[in-house]
Amino acid sequence: MRTESGNSLALERSMNLQCHIMTFEEALRHACVIDKLDDKRREKMFGLIKWKFDMNIHFDNRLNKILDFDNIDQIKKELLTLQNDIKKFNEKFEKSFESVKKDELYYENIDDELRTYLINYAVKCREQLRIENSEVEEKLIRENKENLKK
Repeated sequence: MRTESGNSLALERSMNLQCHIMTFEEALRHACVIDKLDDKRREKMFGLIKWKFDMNIHFDNRLNKILDFDNIDQIKKELLTLQNDIKKFNEKFEKSFESVKKDELYYENIDDELRTYLINYAVKCREQLRIENSEVEEKLIRENKENLKK
């Protein structure tokens, strides 16, 4: 079996470093996908909040119209209808809100996991690169010393 030269070790180290960089790039691409999905979730949340504000205005306008009625029976009937509509809206809103909240927690969790992975991977790569650099430098120094003897 042939002994590795300093140059071949340097090439191997360079290729390993390229693989590490490609792994980082892939993880960052994945982070962009997570971010896009989270942006869509955020837009949905903003739409949900606007819907809540719009419906509050709608219910307030209906209440003001009811207050203008003269007939007590008509007021009571309209108030019961309004109360029922508000209840239905609140149930729909709560269901939609829970769905968006679940998505937010999910995307936040996978984003945190990816960030932790990248931090740990960077530490591992830095340590591995330090070791590989020392090995290559040692090998090159020995080869240079041998070449000087010749």
